[in-house]
Formats: sequence, structure tokens, C-alpha cells
Amino acid sequence: MNGRPLLPPGCNPGCPACTHREMPAQESLKQKEDFIKKTLSPWKDVVQPVTGPEEQKRLGYRNKVILHSRYQEKRWMFGMIKRNEFVPVMECPVHAAGVNQVLLFLSQALPPPEEFPLAYYVQAGKQATLILKGKKLVKPEWIDGEAEKVFAFNNIDGLWIHCNPSAGRRLFEKTPMECVWGSPWSFDERNMQYGPRSFQQLIPGLYHASLREAFSWMRPDPDFAVIDMYSGTGNSLRYWTEAGSPTLGIELAGEAVTCARKNVPEAEVLRGKCCERIPQVEAWAEAQRTSGKKILLYANPPRTGIDPPVMDSITTTLRPSRIAYLSCSPGTLSKNLKILCERGYTVSKILP
Repeated sequence: MNGRPLLPPGCNPGCPACTHREMPAQESLKQKEDFIKKTLSPWKDVVQPVTGPEEQKRLGYRNKVILHSRYQEKRWMFGMIKRNEFVPVMECPVHAAGVNQVLLFLSQALPPPEEFPLAYYVQAGKQATLILKGKKLVKPEWIDGEAEKVFAFNNIDGLWIHCNPSAGRRLFEKTPMECVWGSPWSFDERNMQYGPRSFQQLIPGLYHASLREAFSWMRPDPDFAVIDMYSGTGNSLRYWTEAGSPTLGIELAGEAVTCARKNVPEAEVLRGKCCERIPQVEAWAEAQRTSGKKILLYANPPRTGIDPPVMDSITTTLRPSRIAYLSCSPGTLSKNLKILCERGYTVSKILP
């Protein structure tokens, strides 16, 4: 009656995930744009309109989830935690239909907690992981012909069991992890390999649109060499190498490094924190300059932003001709932009 959209079927009103779910799409985008302009106020004049998914694509797209598990009324439930209370989201309309179908099957098929101490369900695209709060891998005798049909029909390539006695803020540790069904690797829409721990952007279309914008700004070609910080499984690396630019990636996650080296063999990929790889990055950049190339930089850091030692290297030694920065936090982006501007760079465009 008040003109607000009705919650779609399956949406749990207590879920803390979607704060804008009762807003019309345009109102949500406007509020996000206002927040970005406020947070990035020194550069508000170069902030472009917020880009969001098409209206019909706001639901049923999410195939990357991290969900708590609880055993209630002789079945497993999957959901979120809000103020220390468990909120089931097994019919979430934002989830891809296949995610909810797999959750429904697992809720009925998995053994009780005294046999199977499940703590989390994690899905990364077509790879699913059951995280147990224990030390011993439990033989998955419940995987039968019906389970295989459910997984295959709902686009699950591989199912893993990971034992992590301290599962909580850190989901994955160097404790036993085994692919108990299917393939340990999957391939995305660009035929890029990834695994169960690989970070992926939620909406591939928006992610690749951002990479095309970065490409348009950076304009890589054989006369430029590209340093790609926090390079993941290699999606961005491929853009630069296909343009003929010598490319160096730096990535901490071992699985992502394995994938990046396979996905983009033309690129050199270093494993480690960017701050720990500064000497190698600076030496590589110097060698490229000696061969007559200029340096470009692409960065896609975590929510904490670019570390101060890395920022120092960028602004004093590397001194790239152009920088493209994909951020997931306007707050840390503001801090990094302030430093870049104080050290001689200007912000040309911000594309939310």
C-alpha cells in the first residue's frame, strides 16, 4: 500500500543480507550513488552514474554462497546469522535455482551432526564444499545415484569435504580437504579454470564490463608492460596479454595461482602478498623499462585496500603511466586515492 515492492517468494524478512530489497531498483541505485559521492567527496565530480544489473536479473543469479548450517527437526538447515540468531535462507530468491535445489537435497540427505559435524556450506560457481567442524574426514556414504543426479542437474562439477576444527572467521585452513565427487576443477564462461576456493565476482557481466573499461583506460599494447596486483585466477591477466603486453600478476592464494598459470601461460605470476613481492615486482618493472616499455598498473585489492608499503612502491619506484583500480570498498578506496593524488596522480573517472 505504501508503494514499496513486495518481498519475492522465498525471501526471509529476517535475513540480514539484502538491505535494499524493499526499494525499487532505481531508488536503490540512487542511494548507492549518493553514498559513493559522499564517501569519495573530493572526486564527486568524476563519479559516473551507478551501473546495476537489469531489472529482470536482480534475482536468481547468485551461485556463490557461504552459509551456516544448523540441524533442526531432524534435518539440516542453511542460512545466515543475525545478532547470534540463525536465519534460514534455503529458498532465497537471489540464489540461483540450482543452489536452492542442492540445499534442499542436502538438508534431507546428510547424516545427523553426531556423524557429520557440518558447520558451513560453501559454493563457488560449480564447486561446492561441506566444511566440517572436526578433524576426521567422514566417508560420504550418502552420495548415491540420486545425489549424483541432483549435483549434475544443478551444475555442480565437484563436491568437497573440508575438515576445519576451528571453522569460523576463517573457513579454509591447511587441514584435510578432499574432492569426494566429480571434478576438482570447473571452467567459467570464458573457459577459465577455477576451484572450490577461488574468489569470483558475483555478477560476471558487470565484472567483465569493468575490465573492458579498465582496458579502454589503460590501453595496453606491446609498447606497455602491465603489473596486475591481486590477480586472482587470471581473468584480468588475459585482457592484457591478448593485447600483446608483457604481464606480471601477483596473487596470494595458491589455488588461484595454479589456475592463473594454466589459464594465462603467457603471463608471469608470482605467489605471495603484494607487499612481500615488492623487490621482484620492482626488478621486473625495471627490466621492462630497460627494454623500452612503459608501465601500466591494474589493482583489484581486497576490502582492506592496497597496503601502505605497496602504495609507496607504486608512487615512488614503479610510477605507472596509468592505473586502473577495481575496489569493493569506497572507504578504503578514498584513502588510497588520497595518497595517489598527494603523490602526483589525478583521478580521471570513477565508475560505480
